[in-house]
Amino acid sequence: MRLLHHWNQSVTAEGPTAEVPLFLVIGAFDGIHIGHQMLIQTAVDLAQQAQGEAWILTFDPHPLRVLRPDQAPPLLTSTPHKVRLLGQWPLQGAIIQPFTSAIAQLTPEAFVQELNRWLPSLHTVVVGTNWRFGHRASGDPETLANLGQRYGFTVHVPPPLPWRDQLVSSTRIRHAIEQGDLAAAAHMLGRPFSLLGTVTAGRQVGRSLGFPTANIRLQDEVRPLTGVYAVEAKVADQSYAGAAYLGIRPTASGEHSDHLLEVHFLDVALDLYGEEVEVALLERIRPDQFFDDLEALRAQIARDVESCRTYFRAHHPTLVC
Repeated sequence: MRLLHHWNQSVTAEGPTAEVPLFLVIGAFDGIHIGHQMLIQTAVDLAQQAQGEAWILTFDPHPLRVLRPDQAPPLLTSTPHKVRLLGQWPLQGAIIQPFTSAIAQLTPEAFVQELNRWLPSLHTVVVGTNWRFGHRASGDPETLANLGQRYGFTVHVPPPLPWRDQLVSSTRIRHAIEQGDLAAAAHMLGRPFSLLGTVTAGRQVGRSLGFPTANIRLQDEVRPLTGVYAVEAKVADQSYAGAAYLGIRPTASGEHSDHLLEVHFLDVALDLYGEEVEVALLERIRPDQFFDDLEALRAQIARDVESCRTYFRAHHPTLVC
């Protein structure tokens, strides 16, 4: 998948092929949930039928960070995480358009004129029913369709996708995660909820206790309940079973820190400093708790690791020895 960081890069060799029709799906796509996936698949299917190219146009930062920063939600997926997830579809490319106050001031027609300017092979735009664009969100899918007639492209608006009698949305998924309902989040995401981060040097406490961990600096912003989880950690194209602690490290001599994620890999020793790791939270084993001493912590970690092994043997036996 080709990656552009501004729609004006589309005129370069890395952009959409000018000689074939372009099918563009547009949205914020936080989480890439099953509703988003339906939009993406629609663009892919239409492009394949017409021997065209399917691309996605999304924004960084999330538009609400610019429009109403006090109301901007914590992100389910950072931009790098979003790009990583988009790589699972046969898209020809993604445009990560910076969302600025200047773009926010564009009228709906001016926004479409920019699309027409930088994406001259635009054939079809796919958006969700609740998509809004232009100054003060004055444009909707019907506005886009009317402008499309004038500027030479069609608009597809697939019906919204319900789950449990309500529409699937990033807001519902955030609420489920924050309430600890990982099963509901997984249903709406079409996969287990995951966090993306980079492995950094830690204090080696886990190693001193006999359970070395990868300390992961998180990029995504939604924070599940603290505690210990059975996790699937993905490094490049490999998946590993792990026991993870997500929290503020209450055992650190009374000191608290920002949320951190520490992953102990069950059956392999890995040197991952500087590596990007995606960690899927599969099952919450226990809540966070305080320990009076390191020996009590060591004993509990041993129990946690065995609980995670039991979970994997029952649900994902191929990930453990």
